[in-house]
Amino acid sequence: MKRLLIYVHFNRYNNLSEHVVYQIEKLKPLYDHIVFISNSELPEEKQIPILPLINDFIQRENKGFDFGAWRDGLQFIDFEKLKNFDSVTLMNDTCFGPLYDMEPYYEKYEKNQTDFWGMTNHRAYQESKTHYFAEHIQSYFKVFSRKVMESDTFKKFWLNIKDFENVQQVIDNYEIQSTTVFLEAGFKYETILDTKELDAKQLLHPDFSYYAPDVILNQKVPFIKVKAFQAQENAGVGKYMLDYIEEKTNYPINLITNHLYIIDYPDRRYLLSRKYLEEAPYKGINQKIAIHLHVFYPDLLRDFLEAFENFHFEYDLFLTTNTDEKENIIKNKLEEFNVSAKLIRTPNMGRDVMPFLALKDELRNYDIVGHFHTKRSLEAAFFAGESWRTELMAMLIAPADNIMRNFDMNNNLGIVIADVPSFFRFNKIVDPDNENKMIAPIMNDIWKRMNMKKKINFHDFNTFTMSYGTFFWAKVDVLEPLFNLEIMKKEVPEEPLPQNTILHAIERILIYLAWDKNLDFRISKTTENISPFVDVNTFNQRFAISAGQAEDIRLKYITILFLKRLKKFVIYRFGKLFGKS
Repeated sequence: MKRLLIYVHFNRYNNLSEHVVYQIEKLKPLYDHIVFISNSELPEEKQIPILPLINDFIQRENKGFDFGAWRDGLQFIDFEKLKNFDSVTLMNDTCFGPLYDMEPYYEKYEKNQTDFWGMTNHRAYQESKTHYFAEHIQSYFKVFSRKVMESDTFKKFWLNIKDFENVQQVIDNYEIQSTTVFLEAGFKYETILDTKELDAKQLLHPDFSYYAPDVILNQKVPFIKVKAFQAQENAGVGKYMLDYIEEKTNYPINLITNHLYIIDYPDRRYLLSRKYLEEAPYKGINQKIAIHLHVFYPDLLRDFLEAFENFHFEYDLFLTTNTDEKENIIKNKLEEFNVSAKLIRTPNMGRDVMPFLALKDELRNYDIVGHFHTKRSLEAAFFAGESWRTELMAMLIAPADNIMRNFDMNNNLGIVIADVPSFFRFNKIVDPDNENKMIAPIMNDIWKRMNMKKKINFHDFNTFTMSYGTFFWAKVDVLEPLFNLEIMKKEVPEEPLPQNTILHAIERILIYLAWDKNLDFRISKTTENISPFVDVNTFNQRFAISAGQAEDIRLKYITILFLKRLKKFVIYRFGKLFGKS
């Protein structure tokens, strides 16, 4: 059988994801001719991995979405020359896979002389009084036989494709109709997973490819939709989806996590579950490394210098402090340890962050920078500062050799932060309402001021994956936007420092700076052996209520629940109306 593949690619950041290259590489043996259409602008250097795997490369604007691209691909081949092929496969990059060998499926449907077939179908569904979904094959993978291709119906359908700018118009007019018109012309279809008779009572919408990834995986459908991982309804099972694919298939799971890290927010729960730092094999470290230590409490300097003695890599040490007296203590301590360091005087303003940023011109000369400080916490109990500092040192300074090896091993690694210190696990300090209402606006503001490339709204977050205590190791490239940020004096309050300042925003924004550059982050695992039951206990506390308050609270809860559902419904309906997906 002579087969043709017309494959449509789109990436909002004009990248070519590794999962796309892998997909074409695995599918290539099935086809005699592959046309690769990019609806996003790929510079020539980004086309290099795909060009040896395909026959034709077409770059176009994202007009008409994938249906506009398939139309152009068919016209590029020429409808008369389609007769040289036994089938044409129309596919896009909105799915991961193949999870399984595709050859048996082609052999099955070719042997049965199936007119057209696909992965999954969408049952007929009356969404509302005015909106009806007819039964159809979902468009991410669809195969038409020669019998269909030679029909007037096929040519007429594709030549009449218009470049709609609204996704819902494309779904209504083309995705659904690309099944309906062929059924009406007397052709028949099959799908690898026929969802028409499956139980959909628990689904918000009878789209199994989106809302029922467990069914897709259990039924061994060869492709799983990218959006199945992003769906809010699947937030609690994303980790298990990844585990299933890793255990039951040969598909490289990093192709999924790497792609989703770039196109989605970087710290979704299913991604966080795979962010722990690995033990890297020993080899020479080829990085130019700087360490900045802000020494506000010189009596704690000994702890750091003793820890630094265990490093098996070279580094330059920069120390900052704020008084003559402290400088003298520091110099004596450096002499005692026979350590060379550059000591810089900085004002007592902006805690450890502003002294760090004051060194930006010197730090730019390095590949990797470690930032630490002699942390105490005067605002909280004695145990808070002590536990934060000692645990952060245990997570980021004690294993520094392995952290450096990870940077060497993984060119895509941008920043390493510590796991959540135990004090935050025993005490509900970070309040999601405060994070969202008070700190997110500051983060949005500085994101805009730093001219970051990716769009992000920190109001979408209830909590942030942050560098607690602003302890971290990072590539200088990650820190460059922060170095360029002009922080006004009025933005940095004097001591005692209040909550919700630009300093707190910077503490929370660092991994997102790496994400903006498509660089990854890793978490250095805590050394504290604490049961997760502690976290459950801490974060599921509620206020005690009296019997007299119960009814008022119940009514308030019902009202809030109603408003939340109403908001969700309005967003959903307006999203459909204006074509947002």
